[in-house]
Amino acid sequence: MPIDIVKILERLASVVSFIANVFTIAASAIAVYIFIFKRETISTVFRVLLNYSSQLTLSELKAKMERLNDLSVNEPTQVDEVINILNEIVGQIRGNKRLRVWCAEILSKLQTLAENPKKLTEPRKRSLVSELRESLRHIDFEDYDRLIGVCPSNG
Repeated sequence: MPIDIVKILERLASVVSFIANVFTIAASAIAVYIFIFKRETISTVFRVLLNYSSQLTLSELKAKMERLNDLSVNEPTQVDEVINILNEIVGQIRGNKRLRVWCAEILSKLQTLAENPKKLTEPRKRSLVSELRESLRHIDFEDYDRLIGVCPSNG
């Protein structure tokens, strides 16, 4: 009685395919259950992740502002670095839709100074850094308020 390997492999493939289909149906049922009954929890998790991303962007901008604050336009060897950091800040704000809207006015000022370094003075740089810092603080506070509204309190 010869063993037909092809038939055995075909049978094995159909059994594995059936098991895979059962697991797919089970996973789909779990996904539907979670979507229907745990929708608010999932949405809260996504909002927290988005808020974390925003906080990360804000902290990067704050670090760049601190670097900018440590440099002086009056020092000829530091002017190029100041311009580079201004361009980094402009690029980061431009690349973030929300920051582009919130910081539109200061973005325009930063772009003007980054494109025309001859207009850049130490008092103007410090003023822009302070203005941007306050704008970011306000955005940071708004995110905190929104996060508090999303997360359940502990008591």
